[in-house]
Amino acid sequence: MKKLTPAVLLALGAMSAQAAVELKLGHFASDTHPCGIAAKDFKANVEKRTNGEVKIALYGNNVLGSPPEVLEQVLLGAVDMSLSGQDQLAKHLPFYDVISTPFAFKDYAMADRIIDGDFKAWAEPELLKKNLVHLSDWEWGFRQLTNSKKPVITPADMKGMKIRTPPAFAYQAFVEAAGGNAVTIAFAELIMAMKQGVVDGQENPIGTIYDLKLYETQKYMSILNYTYSSMVHVVNKKSWDKLTPEQQKIVKEESAAAAKQARQLLRENETKQLKDLQATKGRVVATPDLGPWKAAMGPAWEKVKNRVGADNFKRFMDMVEKNSK
Repeated sequence: MKKLTPAVLLALGAMSAQAAVELKLGHFASDTHPCGIAAKDFKANVEKRTNGEVKIALYGNNVLGSPPEVLEQVLLGAVDMSLSGQDQLAKHLPFYDVISTPFAFKDYAMADRIIDGDFKAWAEPELLKKNLVHLSDWEWGFRQLTNSKKPVITPADMKGMKIRTPPAFAYQAFVEAAGGNAVTIAFAELIMAMKQGVVDGQENPIGTIYDLKLYETQKYMSILNYTYSSMVHVVNKKSWDKLTPEQQKIVKEESAAAAKQARQLLRENETKQLKDLQATKGRVVATPDLGPWKAAMGPAWEKVKNRVGADNFKRFMDMVEKNSK
């Protein structure tokens, strides 16, 4: 058997290097957020299991642009993968706004059943029409209300308050149905807007409120769980097709494992963070009766139905009813 010459070995090494595929993953979580931690583990596990043949380049914390901009880059193929909120996907696939229907989900277990079940079966082929392959659904959490004025127990307490929301249709519909004034302000400007009194309050998951210290100018928090925010892991179809079937299997499995990890970490953290906000940070946390809030949501539900279409709205509400039992 002939020994391979150095030149041949170099050539083989070059061919191996060329065979490696790098996938860019853009997202909006910080490195310490459960989704940021899960993303780092996703990268490590994919690279380990593929023996370095698939590399994951992480770009978290909005370094590639705002969440809508990152998703746009994935659609164009400039970025391979993203963790995108359902409100961002709804700009391209309006039916995604059904997920944000106020008070559709009663708890995380119900959200898991719908997101991982009937909704996933609905969404996957629709995403593929946009050349996006669905990998898994990570988590941003249930959204809560904070303000600097007074305890908000009923919608009447919120009347006239200026509440910052992202440019998300259903979030704004909730604020308006409850009697508040929805104000769209870029997230980077939110803290200054609260300090200067441009807005009275804002809405975000507990983890975001805690990690970014949004509570510092917001003494009052209402635990409403008024809508659920996910992070949808999608990959551009052309980028996906660069992988072998075995590599695709590994990427999908590790995405699902990271999604499970992110959910578990986020939920564990929320319990600790809420206790700390009350015990150490001196925040006034209320857990209102949700009955009056749900009763006020007729206009919000109507807006969601008009946006997504009556058939799509009914399809989703049938899922809600099925999984409420």
